[in-house]
Amino acid sequence: MDELDLIKKDWQKRNENLPKFSASELYPMLKKRSSSIVKWIFLISVIEFLFWIGIEIISFSQEYMDLVESMGLGLFLRISMVINYIVIVTFIILFFNNYRKIKINDDIKTLMKNIIRTRKTVKCYVWFNVSIFIITFLVSTIAMLVEQDFQDMQKVLIVGVILIVVMTVFVGLILLFYRLLYGFLTKKLYRNYEQLKRIEL
Repeated sequence: MDELDLIKKDWQKRNENLPKFSASELYPMLKKRSSSIVKWIFLISVIEFLFWIGIEIISFSQEYMDLVESMGLGLFLRISMVINYIVIVTFIILFFNNYRKIKINDDIKTLMKNIIRTRKTVKCYVWFNVSIFIITFLVSTIAMLVEQDFQDMQKVLIVGVILIVVMTVFVGLILLFYRLLYGFLTKKLYRNYEQLKRIEL
C-alpha cells in the first residue's frame, strides 16, 4: 500500500492507528500522482499515433491507391488523412500542455481545473477518433455501393444492413479499446480530483 492509499484509508475509516496528514502534506502527493497519470496519457497518445502511421505505411500499396481512385475516393482520402493528422497532433500537444500545467501549478484549485480539463480533452480525443472512423466507413461504404451499381434494391438493402452491423461492431471495439487504454487513467485522475475537493472543502 503506497502513501496515498494510506491517506485514503485514513479518511475513510478514521483509524487512530493510521497517521494523519495535513492538506499541505497531501497536496504534493496528489499533484505528483496526477502529473504522472497525465504524462502516461501523453506518452500513450504519441505511441498510438506512431502505431497508426506505421500501419498505414505497411498497408500502403499502389493496388490500394488504384482501388481508392477507382471508387472516386482519392481526394477524400487525402483530405481526411491531413485533417486526421492535424487534429491528432493538436490533441497530443494539448495532452503535453496539460501535463506541463499540472506539473508546474502551485495551488489546489488550479490543479483541480487542470484535472477536469485533461479529462475533457481525453473524451474529445476519443470521440474525434470514433467520429472520423464512422465518417470514413460510411463514405467508403456508399462509394462501394455506387461502384457496384446494384440492380436489385433488396440486395442493396441487405448489403447496407450488413455493413452497418459491421460498422457498429467496430465502433464498439474502438470504444472498448479506448476505455481500456484511457479510461483507467482518467478514473485515477478523477479519484485524485475527489481527494483534492475534500482538501479544498
